[in-house]
Amino acid sequence: MRLDGKVSLITGAGSGIGRATAECFAREGATVVAVDINADAAQTTQEIIETAGYNCLSLGVDVSDEEQVKDAIATTVQTFGRLDILFNNAGISVLKPITETTEADLDKLLGVNLKGVFFGCKHAIIQMLTQGGGIIINTASELGLVGQPLYSGYCATKGGVLALTRALATEWAAHNIRVNAVCPGPTDTPMIHAEFNISNDADIEKKAVISTIPAGRMGKPEEIARVALFLATSDAEFVHGAAIVADGGKTII
Repeated sequence: MRLDGKVSLITGAGSGIGRATAECFAREGATVVAVDINADAAQTTQEIIETAGYNCLSLGVDVSDEEQVKDAIATTVQTFGRLDILFNNAGISVLKPITETTEADLDKLLGVNLKGVFFGCKHAIIQMLTQGGGIIINTASELGLVGQPLYSGYCATKGGVLALTRALATEWAAHNIRVNAVCPGPTDTPMIHAEFNISNDADIEKKAVISTIPAGRMGKPEEIARVALFLATSDAEFVHGAAIVADGGKTII
């Protein structure tokens, strides 16, 4: 599955699934724009990709700010002439009972997880309409499909990503714009390890999470990246509005 010559913008590319996908896309021939709120982390991703002999541009962007998202897409087009693939991957989590979740907590979750995806889709579609089409992939979550204690705000935003993905897929399919989502389960990333560290014993928490996964382990960022790769290639030409779950079987129990 090759992406030769495709220009791909990936948010949350400074670590975890985003960095793994940036590296994966680059190996498959794409020119990568690695976007992250942590500009240094995005720069590190760029250096990793360039050291391997591939093309990458890094940008520090807060996806909850529409103007920054718009500017990132404009910079991509100004630099490389087009935007073929957008992977809206940036995301955050807040683990609290709803009774303790503040308005600021909810605003932060909505800003990154839902508004960031909305803004990315909006401005990518505006560009893709001028060039005859494109591909958008949104990172939702298995928690957009099922519930879990302490994740009410997170679940709400990821459910919103799935609803947005379906709506946009129907709205723009006739314009040669494909919009799909990937729904990772627990994946070995800095975000989930930060969640483990909230508990009194991170190792016990990790074991508890793994016990809920039929595959007996967490996912690897590279495995989620390969799902995104499939959605980004011509192999998925007839896939519109899908939510591909990669969770080791967690949601089928």
